[in-house]
Amino acid sequence: MATHPRQTDDAPDADAQARLRAANRRTALTLASIAVVFFFGIIASKFMGGPVTGIGVVGAAVLLYLVVAIGRNLRGGR
Repeated sequence: MATHPRQTDDAPDADAQARLRAANRRTALTLASIAVVFFFGIIASKFMGGPVTGIGVVGAAVLLYLVVAIGRNLRGGR
């Protein structure tokens, strides 16, 4: 009985890995942007000196996260 080596099709696997990498990059970009907003917002609130600025920074970061999350779901998660 002759055995034939199995032919594997690496293209779907490579495509899945590429999509996963792209999704990971988008997630990292989203989290990094929120961290940047917090970081610069805290510095700005120290210079401007007011709790309203701190609350505004937290609100902006939450709003940014919601806009990105809802936008991704509306686009179909592409």
